[in-house]
Amino acid sequence: MKYTTAALTLLSATLSVAAPTATSGYAVPSILKVHDVKTNLNTQAWSTSTQRSGTTETSTLYDIPIPAAAAGRTCGLVFHALGTENIQGTKSLDIFKNTFTDLASLTQGNLRDQQIARIVFNPTTGNYDFKRQDFTPTVDSFPCPAGNTLHWEAAAVGEFDVNVVHQDFAYDGVHVPNGISVAWW
Repeated sequence: MKYTTAALTLLSATLSVAAPTATSGYAVPSILKVHDVKTNLNTQAWSTSTQRSGTTETSTLYDIPIPAAAAGRTCGLVFHALGTENIQGTKSLDIFKNTFTDLASLTQGNLRDQQIARIVFNPTTGNYDFKRQDFTPTVDSFPCPAGNTLHWEAAAVGEFDVNVVHQDFAYDGVHVPNGISVAWW
């Protein structure tokens, strides 16, 4: 009994430390582009359009500037989708760090570097959750790189996967932004 009580107390403390109690803000993309895997061309867009379906395969590239206000804070990837989005198939995304430095001028290619997370849509919450049994994420909690821009990519998972999600390009100070964002606390 003492062991169980101690274990539950430790688990409770661990969960409360790992989960942020209050988010201070969200960084959203300054630009996103859809990368067509077949043509290798990038097209500026307003939505994540990451698909693998029949003859279509696209991924989405992002520049996410982290503001100075996040200095000394902890950051974490957030991906939110409204109920009206087009999400089908595995409803999953692999998130990659990329080596491009200026997405605005990148007209072709994706310059993928390394996988940093796998996330899957949760229709109950409208959030994409980390799928830890498939991949240990490195962006669920990390020191905020304040003043720097993150260069990321979302790619489809499996044979049939459609994730078309409208992107918010501003944080209203209240609601979790739709699409990809980086929270800090």
